Amino acid sequence: MSTVVVGFDGSDLSRRAVFWGAEEASRRGAALQVVQAVRAPLPEPVFTPMTIPVPEFVSEETMSKAAEDHLAELAAEVRRNWPELAVSPHVRLGRPVDVLAGEPGELLVLGSSGRTGIREMFLGSTALELVSTCGRPVVVTRAGPLEGRVVVGVDGSETSAGALAFAFDFASRHGREVLAIHAFNDAGWAELPEPDVGHVRADLAQLLDERLAPHAARWPGVHVTRQVAFDAPARALLRAAEGAALVAVGSHGRGAVSRAILGSVSHAVLHHAPCAVAVVHRR
Repeated sequence: MSTVVVGFDGSDLSRRAVFWGAEEASRRGAALQVVQAVRAPLPEPVFTPMTIPVPEFVSEETMSKAAEDHLAELAAEVRRNWPELAVSPHVRLGRPVDVLAGEPGELLVLGSSGRTGIREMFLGSTALELVSTCGRPVVVTRAGPLEGRVVVGVDGSETSAGALAFAFDFASRHGREVLAIHAFNDAGWAELPEPDVGHVRADLAQLLDERLAPHAARWPGVHVTRQVAFDAPARALLRAAEGAALVAVGSHGRGAVSRAILGSVSHAVLHHAPCAVAVVHRR
């Protein structure tokens, strides 16, 4: 049985990610694994009668037990809502990025920011690092709509093909429509006469149809809307993301955490989309 892994840190955003992951696992016929990483002992200030703070360490056992109790309650709630779903809560010792990267599973689901996030639209450091370096698809959830279309960017690359497959597969399971966008951002098009712009649009539309054809054949029940946008790819995707359930983007993901390696389009969509974002890496 396949597995959907969800990272949990006790925050409301990660709690929503667990429920998103539970619904996705249920529709995939997969198991759900909820994982919370606990760091090694942290100093906790203890105040003496003279009000002098004396650092005292909280033991790993205490931290793990508290996390296990919280996860057990959360797993029980998930089972009440998805009674047929196999749910496994786990507490691991270590850095969240290292723990979650090492968990086996076909999909990793994360909240957009953790307990230290200032607001939901800021992507947390753990999510950003995992999205940049994890070899499997990663979904970063937000509190946006669960209903709505699936938006995907198409540029003809291998990573774009992976994002397309993810978008069609997700839309098929959830009964969604797909909006596929090919953005053309050559500044010179604005200087072209109207007939030439029409020819460029027709050529791009044909290219888009060719890229979509194998996916439409594999998932014939998915309704697809095609859009050629004379705009920057990130801006076109973010405009389409309003009211969407999911945006799927591709990323090279070759190692270090940096905007250049993650890709400017996926970076912008991850930070600014109001809905869940799926980042699919080139294999």
